[in-house]
Amino acid sequence: MTSTRSVRATTLSIAAGVTIASMAMNFWIPLLPLYMQEIGAGDRASALFWTAVANSALGVARIVSGPIWGVISDRYGRKPMFVRTLCFASGTILIVAAAQTPWHIAIAFACQGLFSGFNPAAVALMSVSVPEERMSASLGLVTGGQYLGTTLGPALGAALVLFLGFRGSMVAGAALPLLAAAVVLIFVPRDEVRPRQQAAAGDAPAAPARALWRTLPRQFYFAVFIFFLVFALNQLVRLITPLALQDIEGHQNVAWIAGLAFTISGAAAVAGLLLISRWFLRPGRLRPTLMVASLLAGAASAGLALASSSAEFIVVFSFASLLQAAMIPITNTLIATNVSRERRGTGFGIASSAQALALMAGPIAAAALGAASLNLAFVVIGLTFAALAGFVLIMVREPVLESSQAMA
Repeated sequence: MTSTRSVRATTLSIAAGVTIASMAMNFWIPLLPLYMQEIGAGDRASALFWTAVANSALGVARIVSGPIWGVISDRYGRKPMFVRTLCFASGTILIVAAAQTPWHIAIAFACQGLFSGFNPAAVALMSVSVPEERMSASLGLVTGGQYLGTTLGPALGAALVLFLGFRGSMVAGAALPLLAAAVVLIFVPRDEVRPRQQAAAGDAPAAPARALWRTLPRQFYFAVFIFFLVFALNQLVRLITPLALQDIEGHQNVAWIAGLAFTISGAAAVAGLLLISRWFLRPGRLRPTLMVASLLAGAASAGLALASSSAEFIVVFSFASLLQAAMIPITNTLIATNVSRERRGTGFGIASSAQALALMAGPIAAAALGAASLNLAFVVIGLTFAALAGFVLIMVREPVLESSQAMA
């Protein structure tokens, strides 16, 4: 039987790995348009174009590779796959650091999409490394680690750029995923992988990997749809936030205000997740918590259209970010509980593809709605969250989790 101390160490180690890797990636990704200009993109429009090309390459590659890596992780272990994503993250950062022209960045991002993607791998590993009744709170720590890394990364990266330049800061950042991999290798036990031929008597025959998607329940796909929608709406809000701040301030020089908004909202999300994980991310409370969070996130998003000052906008934006962050571990738990432990790598591989689609859909929606009206965009986001609450009420059912007596 695995002790509570061992489970806690495993949980903290996986969360620490996500935090370190997220921090490393966010050293340089927010500064990517500036780096594009330095290596030959030319003007701002060209830099943004190549940034979009790189992100599209990442998204398409992840859509293709996510389910494949998921199947492999179920066969050979989720811990090796998480370590693999961290090592390849370091490799892709080094490719970016060595880039001589913008299309090299697109190649690096395509490699990142094909071979890395540490967040889905971490979630899959966490879901089979802790007792079922503690999974929601543990996944909340993973999400909190991701937000913490996203919050701290840009500030630390900007400081490194001042002393080391773009390439030097990237080389320094490339060492961090390897550090995270070492933490996972040392402190996280190998997850159990049960070959099909060794399945216990009475178990249903395992479905072939290529046919697994046909055997998954509707509730799994409902959870994946919610996962997609939350990420797409999050992207949409974040992309139009700097433009909304420009309208409020009446000038274009709002980079520092936007940075402050993202930093405060990230800190609020981390702090809120720690509190929410303790009280609300528990079996039996997931569905009502998801409904309430959707309604409040909708109200907050629509309320952004009414903000008359940057301070008001940042407060409401931070509250909305906290709520959206809380929805991610709930949705991850619903995904995990609707697929067997032996196939959770595959399940989160499918979710990874959905996330990649969301990261592509968000910018498209931002371009369409932003061209019409930013206030209209915030209202549409609010109504979409309200509709999501109705969807959860009508369609989603929370599985009853059996208490885990022992962990291998």
